[in-house]
Amino acid sequence: MKYHLYADDTQVYIPCDLSNANASCSALETCLNEVSDWMSCNRLKLNCSKTEFIIYSSKHAVVPEDLELRIGDSLVTPSEQVRNLGVTFDKHMSMKTHVRNACSSAMVSVRHLGKIRPYLTCEAAKSVAHALITSKLDNCNSLLAGLPASTLKPVQRVLNITARIVSRCPKDTHVQHMLRSLHWLPIDSRVLFKVLLIVFKALKGYPLYIAELVRVHKPRPGLRSGSDNLLHIPRTRVGFGDRSFPAFASKAYNDLPRNIRQSPSVDTFKARLKTYLFNRM
Repeated sequence: MKYHLYADDTQVYIPCDLSNANASCSALETCLNEVSDWMSCNRLKLNCSKTEFIIYSSKHAVVPEDLELRIGDSLVTPSEQVRNLGVTFDKHMSMKTHVRNACSSAMVSVRHLGKIRPYLTCEAAKSVAHALITSKLDNCNSLLAGLPASTLKPVQRVLNITARIVSRCPKDTHVQHMLRSLHWLPIDSRVLFKVLLIVFKALKGYPLYIAELVRVHKPRPGLRSGSDNLLHIPRTRVGFGDRSFPAFASKAYNDLPRNIRQSPSVDTFKARLKTYLFNRM
């Protein structure tokens, strides 16, 4: 049984085999009831009406239909999707619902920006776009790492529309030219930038719960790769495993040129990484 705490939000989770899912649900149910009893003894109350329960699995997996949690007098059934810290997670971790919600929210601001753009300078329009649009697209975007291009396409479309409004380029202008003129990275590069920045900070030791997910590769003594500061890539199954942070982030970090990995500071790493990603466009 593991948990995450953030302010007044608590997530309790447990890995399980679907063939023995009932036993895992029983363990989770026992844990939550003990928490509820402890809170009652300390004049607190577990809000069962806001408690959500979700089972993450492959879309090809057969999930038992009778799984449920009984917490006190409340019965909690599995949800199709849950919202956590502004991110919507669906039961197959496809992130399509989150992408749809982010794009829908950003497009409202895009339309408003389009109406007032004639009265703004280019710098002012860029500031508005960063504050109201790209901030929504970049929020928790590291969770989109490893997703297929078809899933990221709606987010890229919103960014392209924003770039066209801000730059006021002709309709026949290629999108890469607009992004370069604004010094904006495309969505897949923005996601990769965020993931690699998290890895670099984790190697410096913060935050600790992220630093525990990455391990420096230790080759045999005498090999030239011993000074390359490479990361250990865990073995995974194709699919969910390849998208996990230790696997995806470690592989992406190892693919970076040596001078970027050996940056002396976070600011230097960010500058070198952005230049590297722009050169790949």
